[in-house]
Amino acid sequence: MKLTRLLTLSTAVLAALVIGMLSHITRDAWLHYEHTNTGLQALRLTQRAMVAAEKLAYERGPVNAVLGDQQPADPALQERLLRARAATDLALLQLERELQADIGAPHPVGMAPLYRALAAARTTVDQLAALPPDGRSAARLGGAVGQMFALVPLALDAVTGYTLASERAYPRIARTLIKARYAVELREYAGRQGSVLTVALAMRQPLTEADYAQLQALRGRVTQLRQQMLTPGDGSSPELIAAIARVDEVSLGAGQRLVQAVEQASRAGRDYGLDTGQFVQRYVPAMSPILALRDELLREAQEQAGRDHEHARYELLIASLSGVAILLALTLLILIVRRRVVVPVLRATRAVIRLGNGDYSRDPSGSSRQDEIGDMLRALSTLRTNSIERQQLELERQHLIQELRLRADTDYLTGILNRRAFTSAGAKRLRHAYDCNASQSLLLFDIDHFKMVNDTYGHEAGDLVLKRVVALVRDQLRDGELVARHGGEEFVVMPAHCSPQQAMLLAERLRKAIADAPIELADGRALQVTASFGVASASGPVASLDNLLHAADQALYSAKHKGRNRVESAA
Repeated sequence: MKLTRLLTLSTAVLAALVIGMLSHITRDAWLHYEHTNTGLQALRLTQRAMVAAEKLAYERGPVNAVLGDQQPADPALQERLLRARAATDLALLQLERELQADIGAPHPVGMAPLYRALAAARTTVDQLAALPPDGRSAARLGGAVGQMFALVPLALDAVTGYTLASERAYPRIARTLIKARYAVELREYAGRQGSVLTVALAMRQPLTEADYAQLQALRGRVTQLRQQMLTPGDGSSPELIAAIARVDEVSLGAGQRLVQAVEQASRAGRDYGLDTGQFVQRYVPAMSPILALRDELLREAQEQAGRDHEHARYELLIASLSGVAILLALTLLILIVRRRVVVPVLRATRAVIRLGNGDYSRDPSGSSRQDEIGDMLRALSTLRTNSIERQQLELERQHLIQELRLRADTDYLTGILNRRAFTSAGAKRLRHAYDCNASQSLLLFDIDHFKMVNDTYGHEAGDLVLKRVVALVRDQLRDGELVARHGGEEFVVMPAHCSPQQAMLLAERLRKAIADAPIELADGRALQVTASFGVASASGPVASLDNLLHAADQALYSAKHKGRNRVESAA
């Protein structure tokens, strides 16, 4: 295969592998960013739903006051009810707008059932409020209160899917979200305790046994929810500890004592000393600390989710910029190799062809370059001169030809076989293995982060590292085992009479020898280097050198991908 075609094919394969890897990394970062963005929006929607649920619960206070009002109706109570309904409608409208936005979370239950239930409950309340006090039976009052109770679960059910989306996107805030919902339920069940008293206060009659049982059940649920909330000393912030203390003092302290006072008056047969409106004015404000606790929990969850979202955005940015930088570096490297190596080699090839045909009319250009290509071109120029003066310099010409043959088979820096010589020797060894019906193994390795060595310590240090690594490897090999420089910092070893298992052991021994031997630089500093190995084995007609090299290269790529300084075998 011509060098130009080989370069084109190698470049295409390398570019495809790099682009595929970068695309996968960038795609994962983008999906993580989108996932956290969806979770952040879902968290805001959850907060909206909790506010709507709180407004529905708050509306029950003015409703209870109106249902217990006398004739003529108190305008102040009616005004408070209208304001509460307006606040509820605004919260539900904001929640509905959020639900209508497609943010990728599971499909919501919808607001229609809630709106229907709310309209029916309000109609029932207005009908009862329009009746004289003696026309409001206990059964009808209890039914109206029950209809208001059923609204809060409907509001929370509308966003259950979004709450789960937030917890999946931000597992670290799942516990905080659960406790924020506990706070909503705590407000709901504490409010229900007050609503249970509505009928008795409005009718001026004792509580029923069913009322006592319901109060007891609600009190147990309130206690259970409080135990499930955060407690001081578990790593909570000072603000959260203060909010919990306020709940214990006001909501579960003064609020519960007011409910117990009404309950005790009922059991003793005493007058309650207050109507529904007065009870609401004293009891509803006691629920405010629970809402403050809920808001503090949501604030902490929002802050944590914001930090996670910002971190995901930063990772996406880093992945994108790294991908662009790697692609630019790869493009630049290909251009440099083509300009500095491939094109001069092609020109040198044409010059060699001319010299072989006896055309000495043109001197190969580029011999002023101070690198390996320049060395080759200068050698060609010398060959041309010697060819012209061969009658006078026959001995020098023969010496130069011998030197060129030696350079063609030996790596100039390390003294081992070069790639061309290894290809020939490796093919012969594979044919011999085929004739003997034996398997043949091949080890391909390169020095990890070698470019960093050149960039940090200079190319002289890099050359020293290459020579030292070759010396370490040759010390571990037996006579008759091939070792060659495959290119750059990449080397190939073909052991003799070696099974696949023994090849893996040999690769591990070579890897350990390199890793355990610090290299002393010219300035006295010690440099620790490592190498990654790919091992391939084959037998029979398929055991071609190209197949072995390709399989070993894939294993070497796997070793690099898994962290370097390791040995991987081809599948």
